[in-house]
Formats: sequence, C-alpha cells, structure tokens
Amino acid sequence: MRITRGIAALILVAILGGALAACSEPTVEAVARVNGEDITREEFDRIYAQIATQFGGEIPEDQAVEYRKLLLDMMIESALIRQEAERLGADLSDEAVEEGLAGMMGETTDMAEFEARVVEAGLTMDDLRSSIRDDLAQQFMSAHVASLQGDVSMPETYALLEHILVDEEQLALDLVGRIDAGEDFAELAAEFSTDPGSGAAGGSLGWAPTSAYVAEFKDAADALGVGELSQPVQSEFGWHIIRKVDEVAAGTPVTEAPEELRAEVEANGTNLALQEYVADLKEKAEIEYLDDALAP
Repeated sequence: MRITRGIAALILVAILGGALAACSEPTVEAVARVNGEDITREEFDRIYAQIATQFGGEIPEDQAVEYRKLLLDMMIESALIRQEAERLGADLSDEAVEEGLAGMMGETTDMAEFEARVVEAGLTMDDLRSSIRDDLAQQFMSAHVASLQGDVSMPETYALLEHILVDEEQLALDLVGRIDAGEDFAELAAEFSTDPGSGAAGGSLGWAPTSAYVAEFKDAADALGVGELSQPVQSEFGWHIIRKVDEVAAGTPVTEAPEELRAEVEANGTNLALQEYVADLKEKAEIEYLDDALAP
C-alpha cells in the first residue's frame, strides 16, 4: 500500500543514497491540518525535495503541482492512520520508535555518523522518527483490518503457468513436439524463449489471474486443464507455448490455496481493505487545506 510505506521508503532511500536536498527555512506554518494536527510546511518541503531528487533535482513544472498534491494526500493519510492506530492501542511509543531506528541502522553503530547521513540527505532525525512511527502505525492497522476480514475467498481464478515465447510458428511447433517427446520444458524455455524474465526461470510466470494476460494468451490458458500443454498461440508478442502447472478456482477459500499464492492474495486483500478503511476515516475526518495551491 502506498500510504505510509511510500514516505518511509523515500526517506530511507534518501539517507542511504546520500541524496542532497536543500532544506527550507525553518517555519511553523502549516500546509494542512488533520483532526487538529498540523502538517508543517517545513516537513512537507523537506520530503518533497527528496521526490525531486528522483527527477535529477527538479520536477518538471507541468508535473510539480500534481506531485505536491499527491505528497500532501499521502501525508494526510499517514496522519489518519497514526491517529487511528493510537486510538486502537498501537504501541507507537518513543521506545518502539527507537527499536525501529536501530533496525533501520543495521550494522551502523555510530549514531553521530548515521545522523550526519540523515542531515546530508536534507532531513532531520525527527523526520526519520516520524516516518518510523508512521510505518509502525501502518503495520498495526494492516493487522487490524486483516483481523476484521474473516474468511476470505479467491477473488478470481489464479493459475500457475509456464510458457515459451518464440518469434516463429514453426519453431513453436517443433518445441511442442520435443516437449511431447519428453524433453524438459524448463531447459527448452531457458534456451529458446525470447521472454528473458520467465525464460531464466524455466518458463515460469508464477501465480497470476489469467485476466492479467493479453486476450489470446488468456483464452488459451483458460482452456487448459492442469498439466496440459497448449498448441502454439499467437499474440502481439509472438508465439507462445503454454503449460498449466496448477490452478485455484475463484471462490475457493484462500486457506486452501498454496502457501505462496495465499500470502499474495491475503496481502492484496489486506491492502485493499486498509485503503477502504482509510477512505472512510478520511471522509469522517476534519481536514483543513491551509495552502490553496495544494487543495484537491
């Protein structure tokens, strides 16, 4: 989910990468107020400067306004999550934050050196601790909404597929014949597939809903039974040979899915549920936009 982790990750990348950003002049001016809690311009400008580094130091003028509005929206949602987590009893204490900070520092034991890197990145230790507290709140709220979901079913049919992609139909036909004759699918995928990602993995595409694929591929995959191999299928990318390794039908309890698929579906479901939870918090919250240029 983009809410808090986006800001936390951004701050961490800036620190570890040593990105330089100009700090704004100290000010207590607020750009927004969330249920009485200020989001200061000083903090907003420091974090926005880190986004600018991703564009080589400056965001194009025609995109800057939207990026600034998006950042403020993220910070508002972070505040809402933190406030709700505190209401529900999350441990967001200074001690918990310091423990998170120790984990972020990793093998670095020199606090002065670490803090110097934070400052060099155009941030403050308060920014970093605030980010860690937000991340703890997001983790707590993710667990909370997951506990409210109860039994979850597969939202659609997922298939574990392998494929070999080639440019010519005759080569695809030859490979189908070789697989039918007993040659190893994974070895042929590694040798012949023009899809470098799946080719390096023996042709595996991992678990995914077939709706994620182009229409020709999807239709062919849907028609296969588990263990079956397709005839060559043409798409805009070339000629595919598809094998269905496993499948879990829509409506199947997630608890009955293979572990790796279950983890993915549960995480996606929790993310969606948290987004809906935060949207409800946002609708009920008292949010003041104190900078008209950043108002939605």
